[in-house]
Amino acid sequence: MVFPLTKLNKEGTLLNASHSYYTEEYAQRMCSLYLTDELSRDETGKIKRTYRLHASNDHTEEMAFAYEIHCPKCGNHLKQIGRQLTLNTLGLYKCPVCDRN
Repeated sequence: MVFPLTKLNKEGTLLNASHSYYTEEYAQRMCSLYLTDELSRDETGKIKRTYRLHASNDHTEEMAFAYEIHCPKCGNHLKQIGRQLTLNTLGLYKCPVCDRN
């Protein structure tokens, strides 16, 4: 799924994810920031959901690390667990609350 991000403060660092029916191609063209979900299985076979942050503008590591993002599922803050891959494919995040369930 693709989750467009809305800025909640004037600095643009506090972000809220919303549900959409966007394709990733559409989000790349229309959204300055968005999340995609990535599903994987852990060692016990349980499905784990993580989120990858994407940006239309190039980001340094410092710029990418400044964001606080609300979980699209429960609204808690996501925790960054993976590094930035490219200038536009930013950190990998998980929700510590949803991850406990």
